[in-house]
Amino acid sequence: MRPDNRPTGRFLLGCLGAVLILLGALVLSACGGGGKEEQAAEDKAPGAAAVVGTPEPGAAVVTTAPADAFAKLQSYRVIMHFVLEDTATETPGTLSLDLEGSYVAPDRSQIRVSAHQGDLQLEEESIAIGGQTWVKTGGTWVEGEAEFQLSDFSPASLLGELGPEQLRLLKPSKETINGVDTLRYNVGRADIETLRALGSLLDQDGGLENLPEEFNVGLWLAEDGGWPVRITMTTRGATNSGEEVNLDFSMDITDVNNPGIQIEAPA
Repeated sequence: MRPDNRPTGRFLLGCLGAVLILLGALVLSACGGGGKEEQAAEDKAPGAAAVVGTPEPGAAVVTTAPADAFAKLQSYRVIMHFVLEDTATETPGTLSLDLEGSYVAPDRSQIRVSAHQGDLQLEEESIAIGGQTWVKTGGTWVEGEAEFQLSDFSPASLLGELGPEQLRLLKPSKETINGVDTLRYNVGRADIETLRALGSLLDQDGGLENLPEEFNVGLWLAEDGGWPVRITMTTRGATNSGEEVNLDFSMDITDVNNPGIQIEAPA
């Protein structure tokens, strides 16, 4: 049994879910847009040439939505870490999470999660195969319901609406990450200021009120395949509403389609 001062997984999962929603909203704010607005951006904001515009001849481009490319992977490992500082309440606190997981298609996953919020903490390891789930409790595996599932932390949660039309607005650089040749996209608040002529990059009012003072998103996509290899985000400072969002987030996808990843039911 958990001590009384430890949260249920549902409580922390609710907090983490809110963070994923925040991350997704910020990523799409940075990388959204496209379609008919692209030409308007080039006409109204010619200074954005370093970030927006038609790819140079021969430049690598992403042709598949990252979430769709990720869904086609047969196996992978994921490592995720984030720290969210809560400065909006009278008793500021920090929510942190470390996660390691693996997946084998079509329905096998294993995940280890360590989550902390102030004096509250939760540690969990689980294995899911088809419709069965085993949770490790006190060093013993028992069949039951896990508080955390690997699908709760999928890159698709962040990139579900991000497609080639949006990515072609950003000029990537090339970098090798986790042994994979990638296209690296970096977007900061200054870039969004430059691209504000694209109303669909921002909220309906076309402002930056929902972004903190400092805001940086990094997205590395496999040059061959377009799946996300790494996602990072750092935010600091207050929005115009006065709410502070101090966040450090990173997610790495490794060992893609590695036949050596094996997930079996516990003995």
